Amino acid sequence: MSEKTPLSSSSPQFAYLEYFLQLCLHASSARLLTVHALSNPHNTVQFERRCRDILTLDTWVDPAHFPPGNAEEEVVRRGFVFSANAPGIRVGIGAIRSAQQDETKTVHKAILCKVGIGRAYMNDPDNAAREPLPEGYDSYYLPVDREDTDGNHNDYYHEYFISSAAQVLPMYLVQYEYDPVKERRIREKPQCDNCESALADFYCAADSANLCKKCDTQLHSANKLVSRHIRTPIGKGMDVFGHCRHHPDKLFEFFCSQCHVPVCVHCKMVGHHSSGEAAKHKLVSVAEAYQTVMSDAQVPDNILASRKQAIDNQLASLSARAKSLDKHAAAIQQQIEDIYKRAMAELKAITKRKIDVLASDECELRRQAGEIARLEQFLTYQQSGDATHFLFSWARHQQLRQELHDFKFFRDSIDVQLDIKCSGGINVLVDSDRGATSGLSAPGSPAKRYLAPSVKSRAGGGGADDASTIARSTRGSVTGSPNKLAPGTRGGMAAATNGSPRRAPVDFFSEALGALDEISTTGAAGTAEYASELSFGEGEGYISD
Repeated sequence: MSEKTPLSSSSPQFAYLEYFLQLCLHASSARLLTVHALSNPHNTVQFERRCRDILTLDTWVDPAHFPPGNAEEEVVRRGFVFSANAPGIRVGIGAIRSAQQDETKTVHKAILCKVGIGRAYMNDPDNAAREPLPEGYDSYYLPVDREDTDGNHNDYYHEYFISSAAQVLPMYLVQYEYDPVKERRIREKPQCDNCESALADFYCAADSANLCKKCDTQLHSANKLVSRHIRTPIGKGMDVFGHCRHHPDKLFEFFCSQCHVPVCVHCKMVGHHSSGEAAKHKLVSVAEAYQTVMSDAQVPDNILASRKQAIDNQLASLSARAKSLDKHAAAIQQQIEDIYKRAMAELKAITKRKIDVLASDECELRRQAGEIARLEQFLTYQQSGDATHFLFSWARHQQLRQELHDFKFFRDSIDVQLDIKCSGGINVLVDSDRGATSGLSAPGSPAKRYLAPSVKSRAGGGGADDASTIARSTRGSVTGSPNKLAPGTRGGMAAATNGSPRRAPVDFFSEALGALDEISTTGAAGTAEYASELSFGEGEGYISD
C-alpha cells in the first residue's frame, strides 16, 4: 500500500532536500513549498533487490516528462510502469533543465527518484528505446548536446535511459518556487537607498542603508555624530546577512550552531529560539559564525581531492588505451587490406564496440568528476552571495560532501584489451586467453558470415559477450573516425571529431564492400589459411606471421 506523507518544513530532511534542489538549479533563491514523502513497500523491495550492488543516483523528474501511461497520481500510487508504447524513461542527472529553460512560470513540480544506473552503455535515444541492453550493463548513457547548457556551472548534466521500472524508485513529491530572473537580480549590486539611482558602494549598519559614494559623503558629513557611523563596502559587512524570514524587518544578528540557522532578536525573544530546548542553545554573532565557516570552507577535502585524482588518472589511462586501440586496429586494417579488404567492415564494428566501452566508462568517470566539481563550484558561488544562505546551507553542503566520499562504484581497471588478431579465416575476435573482460558487449543484428578471410574476436568474461555471439554480432554500418568517442561530451578522447588526415580503418570500409566476392589461395593441398597474429608492446605494434 502506497503512502504519501507531508514533510515538515522545519525537519532536517526538508532542509537537505531544499539545498539539493538549489544545487541542481544552481540557485540560492529556490524554495521548497511542499514536500511529500512517498512510500511503497513493494516497489522498495523490488528496487533494493535489483539495485543492491550497482550505482544509484538521485534525479528530479518533471511530471510533464513522464512516459505515456504514467500520470502523476498513478506514479505516486504504484510507481512507474513501462510498456511497448513506453519502453523506459529518460532521466537527467544534475541540472534541472526543464525549470532552467522555462522562465514563464515560477512554481514547479517534481518527483525526486532514486535511479539504478549501474554500468551504462553509450547509445543514441532512438536505439536505446528499441534495443535490449548488452549483457553486463544496467542502463544506456545518452550523449548530451552541451550547447544546451547555460554556462560552466550547468555542465554537470548527464542523461540515461532506464528500461526497467524496478530501477526507478519515487521518493519525494515536491512543489517548489524558482524564478531565474529573481536569482539574477539578488546577485546584482543594490541601488542607493537615498538617491535611488546610483549603485550602492557602502552599507551603513546604523542607518540600515545602502549608499553610493556621493550620498555617503553628503549624509555622513552633516555632523560629528553621524560621521561616527561605521560604513563597510557592499558585501563586506552586516548587509550580507540579510533579513529574517520570520521577521522581515529585522536583520540577522546571531547564529545557532546546533540548529545551523541564523537568528534575529525577535526569534530569540519571542520566536523559535525563545522556548523549549532551542532556548538553551548557545548563540554566536553572525559575523563570528560567518568567519568560522569561511575558514572551514577554505580547507580542502582531502578525500575528494584523492578521489578526483584517481578519476583523472583513470581518464588518462582510458585515453591512452583508446589511442593504443586505434593503432592496434590500424595495424589489423593493413593486414586485412593486404589479404581481404572485405573483412574491414567486421574490424570497424568490433573496434567501435571496444571504443564505445571505453567511452562509456569515460562518461561515468567524467560524471563523477563533474559531480565533485559542481559541488565545489556551488560552494564558491554560495560564498560570493548572501551569507545567510551560505550559513544556512553549510551543514547540508558538508552532508553532500560526506556522501561523495563513498568510492564504491569507481572502476579502477580497463577491461578493453589490445587483443584483436588476424588468423585463419580472418573473423574479428578478441583473445580470450587473457582472462579479462574484452569490452565488446553490444546489441545488434547478426552479421553475415563470409567464406572469405575476415577479422575475428574471442571474448573474455565480465560484461562482454562470448566468442560466438561477438563473431556474429554487429550494429550495422559505422561512420567516423575510430577515435571518435562519446560525441557530445567535452574534451579528452570523448570529443567528437570530423575526420583525420591519416587513413583510419573506416577509410577502407566503402572500398571493402563488393571488392572481393570469393577469395581463396589454393595450393597443392587445397585452400591455404592466413594465420597472421598482431602483437603489441606498450603504445606500438607489429605483425608476426
